[in-house]
Amino acid sequence: MLVKGGSMMAKKSAGFILFIIMWLIAKFVLSMSWIEFINHSFLAGISFLMASAIFLILKTGFLTLFMEGFNKVGSFISPKSRAMEREDERAKEDESLAEFKGSLLRHLITYTSLIGFSSVSVSLLGLIIYY
Repeated sequence: MLVKGGSMMAKKSAGFILFIIMWLIAKFVLSMSWIEFINHSFLAGISFLMASAIFLILKTGFLTLFMEGFNKVGSFISPKSRAMEREDERAKEDESLAEFKGSLLRHLITYTSLIGFSSVSVSLLGLIIYY
C-alpha cells in the first residue's frame, strides 16, 4: 500500500513540475512580457483553485439539502411525469453511478488543484525573477 501511495505522489509531483515547465515554455513561445506571464499564470491558478474548491464542496455534499430544496420547488412549478420520477429514484439508488460520480469528482479535484497550485507557483516564481 505504501508503494501505491508513493507512486501516486510521484505522479502528482511529476504533473506539478510538468505544468510549471509548460507555463515556462508558453511564456517564450507566446513571447509574453514577465508582467503578462505573471498575471496570466496567477489568474489561471486562482481560477483552477476556485473550481477545485467548488468540486470539493460538491463532493462533501454540503449543498445537497439546498439543491434538493430547489429541485422540489422546480418540480412544484413544472411537475414531472411518474416515469421521470421513477427514473430519478432509480438513478439515486444506482451504486455504480454514485461510484462513478465520486471517482470523477475525486479526479477533478486532484487535477484542478494540481494545475492551480502549479500556476500560482509559476506566478510567484515569475515575481521573484521579475523583481
